[in-house]
Amino acid sequence: MRGQAARLAFTLAEVLVTLGIIGIIAALTMPALITKYQKKQTVAQLKVVYSILNQAVELSVAENGEMQYWDLDLLSGFSRDFEEKYLLPYIKGISKSNNSEKVWKKLDGEYDNWASYEPSRVQYTLPNGCLMSFYRLYMLSSTNPANFDKTNLAILVDLNGYKGPNRAGRDLFVFTIFPLAKDAQGKVMAGYIDQCGSGAKHYKLTRDDLTTKGCATCNSDYTGFGYGCAALIQKDGWEIKDDYPW
Repeated sequence: MRGQAARLAFTLAEVLVTLGIIGIIAALTMPALITKYQKKQTVAQLKVVYSILNQAVELSVAENGEMQYWDLDLLSGFSRDFEEKYLLPYIKGISKSNNSEKVWKKLDGEYDNWASYEPSRVQYTLPNGCLMSFYRLYMLSSTNPANFDKTNLAILVDLNGYKGPNRAGRDLFVFTIFPLAKDAQGKVMAGYIDQCGSGAKHYKLTRDDLTTKGCATCNSDYTGFGYGCAALIQKDGWEIKDDYPW
């Protein structure tokens, strides 16, 4: 009996050690697995929104003609006439949100004040819980004709609505319509414009430029506004790479 008890005790000790090892391995691997899942989920949601927006533009072009012939003067000022005429009617199930909360954190987690630029901004909700709002940049009054094709409607997207982290590159992304850009006709483009670097449209930048330059790109050093992160994900084949500022 004593020998049997000893063997049983030894077996129990082995089980406890094994469980301890499993616990340690789980503690080490679970964060990585969770992050991997979150990245894949983010990309999947981003692709859905991108598809919804492009389908809406295609329908609008079919009914209203090519983008360059739309009434671009509607982009001036703070009115919502442009998106209400050319975009919202073609997004199935979209509705105006009753929540006026304006939250946008930069890549480093600091608050960005872009939301304060247009006090009349309205937020819209999709059936999948995604939140959208719109900003307008009217450049047709510029003294430099080279700036005309920067006239745009920027679409700010929060993939999971008002849930956290409300942070650029994580659940907050930007897509843009450039009605006068020849290489963006009839499309919604990922990203925006590099506001303090080259001033180039994000979809035209190289991957290196998107990750290392400017203040509105998708810098891998976690600085800046992160408006170009959707463009980086798209450029990487709809994947979040290891050097992405996550």
